[in-house]
Amino acid sequence: MKSNSTKERISNWARWARGGGPVSSGRSLTGTGNVCDRMRVAAEGDLHILSSGDRLDGEDAARVEQAWKRLPPKHRELLRWHYIRNANPQLICRRLGIKPRPTSIFDIELARAEAELARVLAEQANADLSNRIAHAREAA
Repeated sequence: MKSNSTKERISNWARWARGGGPVSSGRSLTGTGNVCDRMRVAAEGDLHILSSGDRLDGEDAARVEQAWKRLPPKHRELLRWHYIRNANPQLICRRLGIKPRPTSIFDIELARAEAELARVLAEQANADLSNRIAHAREAA
């Protein structure tokens, strides 16, 4: 999934973190809760069928997870609340101490968190490439 945009990679990571399903109500973060949420959605007749574009890239999601863990706490929580829990911006602002008005403040904070994650992902990619080159030199 390396050719995808940062937002697509974050969305993939969020689906992976939620257990591979569609955006949930944000009520459950446990495995059992996710199963219950999916059963409720299926019972309501709104079962999500994965299309080829919805396929999870678990390896890339794990890379995004590692990068996410290196972010400052406020950025980590902002991305978790927005992408994984699917919380509304007002709730996120209240939880994280972000001014709710004007709404552009939330958008700017979210863009900063996404940009920081993109930077850390780029650092990881460069480190991985350097390691592969070093191993190739040692093997030669």
